[in-house]
Amino acid sequence: MMRHRCRSYLRPSQPQSHVASALTLLLIGALLSSPSLPASNTHGAGPLLALAQSASQFLGDAASQEAEALVKAWSEAYGLWGESVLPPSAISLPPGVPAAPHLEDCARVSAEREAAERRGAGGEEPSWTQGAPRRAEAAAAGAGAAAAAAAACSGQEHGEGVPQPPWIRGPDAANLPLTRVVQRDIWRHQFPLGDCTDKRLLIAKWPTPGGHGAGSQVHVMSAMLSLAMLNNRVLVEDPDSYLRARTADCEAAAVGHNSRWDCYFFPITSVECRRVAVQQLITNTLPECAGVRFEEAAASDAKFVCVGMANSMESSAASLWGDAYLNTTCTVEAEGRLMPLAPELRKVHWWRAQAVRFIMRWPSAHLCHVTNQERHRAFGTLSANHVARFLQTQSEALSALSHSISASPGTATAAANAGATPAGANGTAAATDWEARRRTAADRLVALAASFLSFHPDPYATPTATAASDHSASLSGDAAAAAAAAAAAGANGGEGGSGDNGNDAGWSMLVQEPYMPRPIASLHVRGTDKFAEMGLSSLDSHIFHMTRLRPHALHLQHVWLNTETQANIDQVKELASWTFFYSSNARQQDGGGGLRQYERDQSVAVSFASVLIAAQCDLFVGSLGSNWSRLMNELRSTNGRLLAGFVAVNFGEW
Repeated sequence: MMRHRCRSYLRPSQPQSHVASALTLLLIGALLSSPSLPASNTHGAGPLLALAQSASQFLGDAASQEAEALVKAWSEAYGLWGESVLPPSAISLPPGVPAAPHLEDCARVSAEREAAERRGAGGEEPSWTQGAPRRAEAAAAGAGAAAAAAAACSGQEHGEGVPQPPWIRGPDAANLPLTRVVQRDIWRHQFPLGDCTDKRLLIAKWPTPGGHGAGSQVHVMSAMLSLAMLNNRVLVEDPDSYLRARTADCEAAAVGHNSRWDCYFFPITSVECRRVAVQQLITNTLPECAGVRFEEAAASDAKFVCVGMANSMESSAASLWGDAYLNTTCTVEAEGRLMPLAPELRKVHWWRAQAVRFIMRWPSAHLCHVTNQERHRAFGTLSANHVARFLQTQSEALSALSHSISASPGTATAAANAGATPAGANGTAAATDWEARRRTAADRLVALAASFLSFHPDPYATPTATAASDHSASLSGDAAAAAAAAAAAGANGGEGGSGDNGNDAGWSMLVQEPYMPRPIASLHVRGTDKFAEMGLSSLDSHIFHMTRLRPHALHLQHVWLNTETQANIDQVKELASWTFFYSSNARQQDGGGGLRQYERDQSVAVSFASVLIAAQCDLFVGSLGSNWSRLMNELRSTNGRLLAGFVAVNFGEW
């Protein structure tokens, strides 16, 4: 049984990117184009030719200049220049400039994420807590064809369905056992119905930075969450205890509240529960939190308990879901073999991964903006080059598509152009009917082409009439009219449209990931003062282990590097067989003051942005004796990358 469970799963994950999905249009052009047929400005061809000309006007001749122009336009539109710590309220792109595949519209996605967790006016839970509806139920409720199709595609056609927390990606098999159920249950526990005055609270003080790195702090808080759930208490952070948020940027981003976790990530509990906890702290009805271990206060019948310490290995809450943690697939490799964990360590890893995923489920708007800055610095030029090439091939495909639509054999138009007359009334009626259907198909293709050329912020969502009108200035004549008409039909719930927002439900920005060059490996090289806790491995040793990944991904070349040592950055610049990307934080020189000093000197937001980018990589190499590597391992275990595997340089010190 163990041998079966530990078979090799090391393979890169392959999430879709914005640009790759748009190749659908190119496939349509390839299927329909026929070079031998003459072009004609019949219905559908004129708009498509206009769209192609609109794309060509933007393209020009020099791809490098186009890419450079894209990078600059994106920098300005996404607010990546200047001193702002928050994203712009709306992304305003110049006509013809596409949305950046490697960036997020942070204001928009943050609003969507807040809405996804909001209860209804009557206290109803969000729909994702109940799971996807069965197809028959969706149809009976009049949800529309698109919503019914989305329900069918979810695979939940029988029973209540598995809950669908929008921050979890990938199929269940690519996540730790019961991940979606556990995330729903933690959310319910931490966001109870009502004003929270009837709830028992555990008010937790974040460990001080002097004794804990940022990763260690998160693991201590995961232990606090375990203790809170075991004792039927809602976990609330002491609002003034997260000292790593005591920065000018956090103060500006949080409007004066600069010592809270939600400077960087979404709150871990409801506003109502936080309000009750703050009131207790203000009225001094609680003893001093610092130094109080939960075990000392567990026997208390007090409604409110304040805690300042906990064993970070605490994971007893895992038992609330039975022995699911025992079914964890072995995906950590060390010394050339997959390493099974002892049952108790499986329990710790399973719970930590679940708690860390919830605590870090969404970046705040501020951290999203900082992550955009890091992505743009690392991937902006590469992304622009891909987009410029895509636009060029798309323009060619649109021209070919206009030919195939305007000159298809068997149509009344083609027959008229050839000087022939359809035979008999029946032939005329059939040709007219065929022509009508051809025009409908052409309208849809025009709308599809317009949706990509006008670059609606979410390329998977059905373009709305508003979006089409916003971008109509970048199109001309028939193209703009056709795009607006087709988009309006979709917005009104016409055939193939999504007036019920069913298409957004299937391809929401909540479940998309920004572009990165793939496959890409995450590499974490820990150094400096960590030698006091674990044996340190050289960069060369890490590179050796990373090279062993290439049989699983022969074209692996790109690496996202996390390290606090400048010598490692200098060394990787000399490695021609790899392309390394890394964050903008300055690194320590040899003999620096250790991680604590490094974290005080650098941006905590950039460090968190770096670990979020690392968690979206395809393959992983790191030192599991480090809390930072553990965070990456835990995050990848609950975002659809469990089966991608993790190569541990020092597994024995986990």
